Amino acid sequence: MLSILNSYETKHKRQILSADIDYYNRYVCTSSADGVIHMVDTLGSKHHSLVELKEHIGPVWQVMFSHPKFGYLASCGSDGKLILHKMKKLDQWYVVYKYDRHKLPTTSIDWAPYKTGAIIACSSSDGTISIHTLYSNEWSVSKIPNAHLNGVNCISWAPYLINNQLVLVSGGNDTKIKLWIEQKSVWYVMYESDSQLANIKDISWCPTPGLQKYIIASCTVDGQVIVWSSDDFYNWTTTEIDATEQNKSKVSWSQIGCILSVTMNNDGIKLWKQVGKQNWMCLDRKVTRKPQPSFEHQIKHSINTDIFSGIF
Repeated sequence: MLSILNSYETKHKRQILSADIDYYNRYVCTSSADGVIHMVDTLGSKHHSLVELKEHIGPVWQVMFSHPKFGYLASCGSDGKLILHKMKKLDQWYVVYKYDRHKLPTTSIDWAPYKTGAIIACSSSDGTISIHTLYSNEWSVSKIPNAHLNGVNCISWAPYLINNQLVLVSGGNDTKIKLWIEQKSVWYVMYESDSQLANIKDISWCPTPGLQKYIIASCTVDGQVIVWSSDDFYNWTTTEIDATEQNKSKVSWSQIGCILSVTMNNDGIKLWKQVGKQNWMCLDRKVTRKPQPSFEHQIKHSINTDIFSGIF
């Protein structure tokens, strides 16, 4: 049975759009339609918002911590900017990099596997994807122009190198997903899907191989969740999950085991486990409240654990 570890009130004045937790489960970061990023240090005694970052103008669509080897907090928003923060000293964050050359809102960000270096991709409603790479303390930028017609909504890196190369998957308003690979500083489409029923809203690459070597999940604006599977990276099969339920908004994977989390528009979550190459079983798990030990005790024993691990 899953249970709530902790909850706290934020100071956001509008809807929370994104949340992320750093590698050590210490800092909880949230972004909102009010244009503010809040940071909470969970090792404190009061667990309230200690840091407010206000570099964006308008809704902040996503926040994401990098691997602790680099120590960045990335954000993107409706002002078309990608902003990287870094901690100067305890609970004091400052801007170290800002990119504002997208012509329309930036919609999604994702860090590449840390072993490849500090690399972050950023998608935009202008139809492009920018790739930002840190070389000798300087950021260089390459772009994928015309990645998706009418805008790119979501991106996700492959969690490992494929044929010794980084691979990026994207979804957009052309109702397609595309796989991108770099050759001599130019990004090429290695796979392009047929059109789905609606615009692609979210996409996520499974971090661990399952019954097939490569697995990706996508979600459309009308709630269609598709699992894309392949053994050779070039030929992909599709499986729709929970076709009768349409109010889905986000997909994400557990770090261990092939378990897919599907977030519903009614704030519910469904977990799905692969039981065959094209068969997925819904794990009926409810989130319940029960008496908890001290919060500090919970944090100490939750470092580097996966919330899905209790399912096995």
